[in-house]
Amino acid sequence: VQVIPDQSPGNGLAFVSWFTFDTVIGGAERQRWYTLQGPLVAGQPNASLTIYQNTGGSFNAPPATDAHEVGTATLSFSTCSNGNLSYTFTDGSGRTGAMQLTRLLAIVTCPVTTPYARNADFALSGSWYAGAARSGQGFTAEVAPNASAFFLSWFTYAPNGANAGATGQRWYTAQGAFTPGLRTIPVQIYETTGGMFNTPKPPGQNTVVVGAGTMAFQSCSAATFSYNFIGGTNSGLSGLINLSRVGPTPPGCTQ
Repeated sequence: VQVIPDQSPGNGLAFVSWFTFDTVIGGAERQRWYTLQGPLVAGQPNASLTIYQNTGGSFNAPPATDAHEVGTATLSFSTCSNGNLSYTFTDGSGRTGAMQLTRLLAIVTCPVTTPYARNADFALSGSWYAGAARSGQGFTAEVAPNASAFFLSWFTYAPNGANAGATGQRWYTAQGAFTPGLRTIPVQIYETTGGMFNTPKPPGQNTVVVGAGTMAFQSCSAATFSYNFIGGTNSGLSGLINLSRVGPTPPGCTQ
């Protein structure tokens, strides 16, 4: 979840990256990802979001993909560590429900009674996309210097996945150790398969290492990600992705 504050006085923007699975268990072809976006209003407990799905892309290659509306959602937080997302899909699947949200990494800048603190490392967190030619592919980065941790979720597609529809979607996670001030961060890349949409973890769900990579921040708005796959859908592929930040540079970000 990324919050972009102060688009205008008292108004901001919420951007959510949602990685999940199809309603049928399977391999990587059953991975699904969505993005959610909507306005935030100061003092309001909930945010109304639109759910989007991007299909028709190929791994780290054109064409650019467009976001198509597939549902609506409501996002709320009771504390800095706990929230709720309720959703209704309008894509013909009839899916509706809710899920409790728990923060993945340690809190860095989220007090509830005082103005939030600024942290130059944490300010590198956010959404990063792979350029206009590959629009619809990118990363959500989470920097947690107080937990010595760095986490990425990577939204992309299968090689030659442009004609595969939703079965061409792919997502990966990556993580590595972080020390304050670090700007070049080695990570291991993981692929998760065998899950089912918004259900308890099935017995066959499995997460395995499929490669290694390096996230390098050149500035508060530009980065690169290099990758080398040794397994999974992209086994044998390697390369470099140039990234740009989605949204404005957060206050407190320095390089």
